Amino acid sequence: MGYLFLSLALAAGLTKGFCGKKMGNVAANISSAALLNGVRMLFCILFGFVMVWAGGDLGGMRLDGTGLWISVLSGVGTSLFVVSWLIAVKKSAYMMLDVFLTLGALLPMLLSYFLFGEEITPRQWIGFAILLAAVFLMCSYHNSIKTKLTVPGVLLLILCGVANGATDFSQKLFVRRVTQTPITVFNFYTYVFAAAVLLLFVAVLAIRQKPHFERGGKPAWHIPLYVGVMALALMLNSYFKTRAAVHLDSAVLYPLNQGAALILSTGMAALFFGERPSAKSVAGVALSFVGLLVMNL
Repeated sequence: MGYLFLSLALAAGLTKGFCGKKMGNVAANISSAALLNGVRMLFCILFGFVMVWAGGDLGGMRLDGTGLWISVLSGVGTSLFVVSWLIAVKKSAYMMLDVFLTLGALLPMLLSYFLFGEEITPRQWIGFAILLAAVFLMCSYHNSIKTKLTVPGVLLLILCGVANGATDFSQKLFVRRVTQTPITVFNFYTYVFAAAVLLLFVAVLAIRQKPHFERGGKPAWHIPLYVGVMALALMLNSYFKTRAAVHLDSAVLYPLNQGAALILSTGMAALFFGERPSAKSVAGVALSFVGLLVMNL
């Protein structure tokens, strides 16, 4: 069942990525991008509440102390990831993000090993190393870093990876520590806290930088439609990944999610957006596939 839930999470993540590509450069600056993501979190709250209601989980909306702080961790991790990702992209460090996001998968792996006794086998370490090498290879293909990375830039990338890893670990922590509260409720509160942090960030940022959007001649419904679909896909990705965390160890789930998402997004870019792969990108995808096979044999 764990692999089925992960497959559904990956499908939702791929849909989110597709909509993100279609959005293009609608957000002209960091302030506008943060605002769009804040609105997306509000959509997630709406969809999350519908899922709570449809699942008959309204009676479980009251969280105890443990469930509350884990939801806060998840929400803050989500918002910090979004903010650090946006700034890293603006600083021309986009392709290095995949490296640090893959390294960020070490956080839930190691914490689950020490806190829950989830085994990390030598074969899984080897597979992870192969996967990381594949990501480095693909980054060298894109070669889009225009400026030399500074110490603050590296720290920003580390923050992005740690925030994503913390969000992933919060899912494992929730299913291990809070067994009575439905996952739908956890997802709902995750986006409540994420929206609060993001909109606060937008309010502070807007003092110096006003949000600015560019439609590029596209119809007015273009932005809210894609933001809404991205929100639904994000919520389903988080929900199914949390369900997968019930069945799969962190050493399998999070590297597999990161590696498979990289392969699928590369294929999507080639198929739907005409981004022709080179020999290095094909080799990187093949190496990723080998790494995932080694980890899951």
